[in-house]
Amino acid sequence: MTSEQPTPPLPISALLRPQMRPGEDLPAAQAHQVMLHCALDAACIAVRTGDVQAVARIAELDYQVVAAVIRWLRTLTDGR
Repeated sequence: MTSEQPTPPLPISALLRPQMRPGEDLPAAQAHQVMLHCALDAACIAVRTGDVQAVARIAELDYQVVAAVIRWLRTLTDGR
């Protein structure tokens, strides 16, 4: 039995997303992308041009998978 966890809502910054309505949540894939980019940045991993598509594809997966990838990235920063 698996319990699927929903992606935690991330608010849209009015400064970063003027084309979207402030107060609405990001769709799950976009929220995942933000979370992944933050985790990569915290691990001091520069995202290369070719990596952007890989991050986008990982972001399309469910929250549990994305959370696992983020945990793996955190182990890089924990060891420093």
